[in-house]
Amino acid sequence: MAPRPNIIRIGMLVYPGCLRSGAVMPFDVFHIANTLSGLRVAANRVHFDTCWLSARKEKTLTVGGLSFHPQPADLEALDALMLPGIDHQGPYDLSPLLLGLGPEQEMLRRYAQTGKPIISSCSSTCLVAEAGLLDGRRATTSWWLAAYFRKRFPAVTLDAEQLVVEDGNHVSSGGVTSYLDLALWLVGRFGGDALRQSTAKVLAMDANRSSQAPYIAAAMIQDEGHAVIERARRWLNQRLDRTWNMAELAAHCHTSPRTLLRRFQDAAGMSPTQYAQQLRVERAKALLESTKLSLEDITGRCGYEDVSTFSKVFKRWARITPREYRARFGLRQ
Repeated sequence: MAPRPNIIRIGMLVYPGCLRSGAVMPFDVFHIANTLSGLRVAANRVHFDTCWLSARKEKTLTVGGLSFHPQPADLEALDALMLPGIDHQGPYDLSPLLLGLGPEQEMLRRYAQTGKPIISSCSSTCLVAEAGLLDGRRATTSWWLAAYFRKRFPAVTLDAEQLVVEDGNHVSSGGVTSYLDLALWLVGRFGGDALRQSTAKVLAMDANRSSQAPYIAAAMIQDEGHAVIERARRWLNQRLDRTWNMAELAAHCHTSPRTLLRRFQDAAGMSPTQYAQQLRVERAKALLESTKLSLEDITGRCGYEDVSTFSKVFKRWARITPREYRARFGLRQ
C-alpha cells in the first residue's frame, strides 16, 4: 500500500476589506503544486489542504461581492497562516482600517504563540505590525507604503526593496501580486525546491524574483505633506541634467545645508545627493521604457558624463542594469 502524502494545512485569514485576489489566487498555486506532487514517487508527495478562516462570528463574509464561507478557526491544526492585503486608496487610509481589524489582530497574536509561520503580503504586513508581532524584526511591504510604514512602526526594520523577507516565523512580501511568491515560498518550504520550481514554470512565473527595486517610483514613497522635501524635489527635477551644490538647494528651500541634510534624513532616509541620484534613475527608467534613445543620450539627459558611471548608479538603485531594464520594460519592436 502506497504511503499517504504529507498533509500541509494552510489557512487564509479573510476579513472585511481584504484584497480578493490575495485571498483566492494562492489557492490556485497550491492546487497546481498538488497536481505536480501527485506525479512524484509516493514517498515524496505532499498535499496542501487549504481553507478560509475568519476572526469573526459571521458564517459568511462578503468582500466586494465575493462571498467566503470560513471554516471554524482551529489554529493549532494549521501549518501556516496567510493574510491577503488590505484594500486601500492611499497610505494614510490604512490607519483607520487597521483600527477596525481588532478581532484579526487578536487572532494573529494567538496564532503567533504556536510558533508556526505567519505569511503576510502587501499591506497586510501593516496588520501584523499593528498586532505588535514585528517589533524588533525585519519585514517588507508594498514599496509605496515604505514611508508610512516606517513612521507608524518604527520598531520594525523595514527592507522595502526586498520582495520576500523571512524573520523567524514571520514571512512578508511586497506589492500585490507577491502573494504568488509567498505561495511558492510555502510550496518550497514544505514540498522542496524542485516542486517550487516546477510549480513556478506552470504558472509562467520567475521563481527567483527577490527584489522590488526595478518597480520602485521614488516620488510615490515619500512622506506625504513634507514641504521641504517636496520643494526640493521640484527644484531637483528641473535640474536633473545639470550640476548643482548643496548651498543652492538649501537656499531654494529657505534653510541651511545642515538643516536640509537632517530633514532629508528624517523624511526620506537618505541625503539630498542620494535623493537626486534616485530621481535621475527615475527619469532614466521613463526614457528606457518609452523611447528608443541610445544609452549615451539617456546618460546625458540624466546629468552624467559617461555611461559606465551612470550604469553603476542605475544598478545600485534598480538592482538591474539599464540594458536589462529596457529589455524587461521597454518598447516592443
